[in-house]
This record gives sequence, C-alpha cells and structure tokens, in this order.
Amino acid sequence: MAKISNDVIRLSHVHEQRRVQVLDHILRFMTLGTVIVGSIAIYAALYTNNRRLGAEIFLKYSDRISDVRRDLPITAFDGRDGPGNLEMTPEERRAAHEIIYSIFELYELKVHGYLPSEVWKIREPDIKRTLSLPIFRQELEALESRFGGHPRFVSWLEQVKRI
Repeated sequence: MAKISNDVIRLSHVHEQRRVQVLDHILRFMTLGTVIVGSIAIYAALYTNNRRLGAEIFLKYSDRISDVRRDLPITAFDGRDGPGNLEMTPEERRAAHEIIYSIFELYELKVHGYLPSEVWKIREPDIKRTLSLPIFRQELEALESRFGGHPRFVSWLEQVKRI
C-alpha cells in the first residue's frame, strides 16, 4: 500500500511539474506576444509621426515660397523673356533668391531624410518648372558659386537646367 501511495504521490508530483511547465510556457509566449505587439505599435506610431512631420515641414516651406512669390511680378512666371533680359528691382531679386534658398533647404531636408520622398514627389515637378523659368535661371547663375559646397543640389540643378 505504501508503494502505491508513493507512486501516486510521485505521479501527482510529475503531473504538477508538467502543469507548471505548461503555465510557464504560456506565460513566456504571452510575454513574447506582448513585446511583439508593443514593438509593432511603437513602429507604427513612429512611422505615422515621421510622415506627419514631413508633411508639416513641406507645407510650411510651400507656404513660405508662396508668400515670397507674391513679391514677384506676374510676368516673372510667364516664361517669355530669356535669362539676362530681365530687369529686376532689388526687392524682386531678393524674393527670387529667397525662393531659391527655400527650395535648396527643402531639397536638403529631403536628401537627409527629414522629408519623405513621397512628399517631395508631389511638388517636385512644380519646383522644377519654377526653377526653369527665365527669372530663376538668371538668378541661379548669379548664385551658382554659393552652392559649390552642395554637390548633390548642384547636380539636381543641372538636371533642372536641361528641362
């Protein structure tokens, strides 16, 4: 009888150990699942925040460029005059330079990852068209040496000039 009760106790103990192991595995999987879900949530939040921040940066620069464009005469945007033929007041020249520098800053933000490429692609055709207008070609030639330390931007401007 003592042997049977020892066997029963041993089986009971083995059974209890298995239950504890099963519970331990369940808790480990639950912890792992929580870590995975938390990581995915953090990644999604960062991704969404980066996109929102990129859009905000882009909209601020777009507003800034639009405000400065109002200082230029409407004829600056018709594209009829060739470079070198444009008479500009100092204020108009300053406005054109400010637009060019704003575009440069926006481009550099894109290059360094602060502005998502998808956001840049929305306005890039308009930016290229603006920079290819005679008034901006003329002013880009005047500013060319100032961008010498930014070879990627200079290369991109060369592509714009070919348009």
